[in-house]
Amino acid sequence: MTLGELIRERYELREEKRELARQDKNVTALMTINQDKIIEQLDAQSLDSTKVNGVNVTVGKQQMPSVTDWDAFYAWIKENDAFYMLERRPSAGPYREMLAMGEEIPGVGTFVKYSINMTKT
Repeated sequence: MTLGELIRERYELREEKRELARQDKNVTALMTINQDKIIEQLDAQSLDSTKVNGVNVTVGKQQMPSVTDWDAFYAWIKENDAFYMLERRPSAGPYREMLAMGEEIPGVGTFVKYSINMTKT
C-alpha cells in the first residue's frame, strides 16, 4: 500500500472506532439503567438471585473505596507503610516534568509510546 492509502485506511478505521465507541457508550448507559431496575425489583422482592427464562441473575456486592480526604489517606498510608493500598502506576505527566528538569527517579525506566495524530483538513 502507498503512504496515502495507509493514511486513508487509518482515517477510516479511526472513524469506525469512534462510531463504535459512541454505540458502546449508549449501550453501556442502557445496561446501567437496566441493571438498576433489575436490582430495584430484586430488592423489592428481598432476593439476591433468581432464574427467569433460563437466565440466572445474581447481584454481586463489593465494598469499594471512595477517598474523602486525600491528605489523611496519604498520611495513614505513610504511617502504616501501606503503599499496597495504591495502584501501582506512576503518573506520566509529573514524570515527564521531572525528566525535563533533569531529575532521575530511582526504580523507574522510560519507554517511548508512539502514536499518530490525525486531523481532517
